[in-house]
Amino acid sequence: MTQDVQRRVVAVVAGIGLVLQLTAGALPTVEAQPAYEAEPVLKAADLVPATLLRGPRHRVDEAVPTKGFLAHFTIHSDFGQLQVAGRDLLAVRVAEIGALEVLERQSESDEFVRAAAGAAKRPIEAAANIITRPVETVQGIPEGVSRLFGRVRMGAASLRKAAGQSDASTAERTQEVAERVGGITATALGYERERRRIAKQLGVDPYTTNPLLAARLDDVAWVAFSGRVGLNLLVAVVVPFSMVLSATSITDNLVWDMPPADLIRLNGEKLAALGASEAQVRALIKNRWYSLTVLTALVTGLEGLAGVAGRPEVVTLAVTATTEEQARFVAHSVGMLLQHHMGVKPLASLAAPGPVVGRTRDGALVVPAPLDYVAWTERAAQFARRTDLAAKERGIWLTGELSPHTRRELAAAGWAIYPASLEPAKP
Repeated sequence: MTQDVQRRVVAVVAGIGLVLQLTAGALPTVEAQPAYEAEPVLKAADLVPATLLRGPRHRVDEAVPTKGFLAHFTIHSDFGQLQVAGRDLLAVRVAEIGALEVLERQSESDEFVRAAAGAAKRPIEAAANIITRPVETVQGIPEGVSRLFGRVRMGAASLRKAAGQSDASTAERTQEVAERVGGITATALGYERERRRIAKQLGVDPYTTNPLLAARLDDVAWVAFSGRVGLNLLVAVVVPFSMVLSATSITDNLVWDMPPADLIRLNGEKLAALGASEAQVRALIKNRWYSLTVLTALVTGLEGLAGVAGRPEVVTLAVTATTEEQARFVAHSVGMLLQHHMGVKPLASLAAPGPVVGRTRDGALVVPAPLDYVAWTERAAQFARRTDLAAKERGIWLTGELSPHTRRELAAAGWAIYPASLEPAKP
């Protein structure tokens, strides 16, 4: 290379360096977006009290995968294995093991054995319509309730389709009751009433989606009904309150004392009274993922928010539930908003863009979050940055825990975090 060419190369390189120096300050700074977190597998002892993890007739696996903001527990009991989504439902299932023990003792009594021998052949099979699924891997767990933290839309056409025909016969409506989760198929007059009576004695949900308890209730109720034997269980099984809903006080004993078809009709009338359209009422009643207990709790919660605008919008969101966990989440959220309305600060309006939210009279946004553990996932990040949830003051009322990363990101996005419980509102 000649000296002339060398000088030209040096000059070009120097020029490029000068340009880069001069423009560096003018170029925008591109900050790397924080990495998303994988939803972790946690220790059961870090999530729930030790009293729930082990008892004389059960134990809970130590490893608890989280998915869709819920913890997924595995219970091993003397009566069989159970998969449970959510800490609140875990408490209910553990208490139901106590009910199973009572029913086991009852079925071994001399009186029951004699009645069983004389009982008529059952005209029905196992009653509860329950979808069971093993939770063997984190990948196999459904999305859970996190879907309801994204924008959820149901147009008028979709709502009408979900509602179906509005002139269904009484027989068809009764069939719809039987086909929902926790439904009871009974062809003998009086059997279903006997089953509810026994559930009330035990203090458990007559429409439980616990397949072990549902099957045992079926067997004992049939013997008590067909064998004409009056069972006096004399038990003191205490089912922890779980907002929804294992036959709790907020349903005023309705799930124990009222026949299913009558309860469906009453819930429909209440929904219409709070402003829901015929299509909204029909679509929610038809949604099989709401057991009668959860449906009644949802309607009762909305009824308690009398005078608060926007309740029919919540019904539309409730219709979109595609799993039992999502149905329970909507009912829990309404119950938490009722708790806030009655005990913290009154609400002026509700909205349900996904999730259910409330606004106080001074414009503060209230987001109920009956969740177990929230990692900084893409869904969490999208929720935190949503412009349609903007407010001068906005808070998340959380029953569970946040990862440290999630807590920092939510704070940076202007969200306040408040601890919440699933205890019922006190009238």
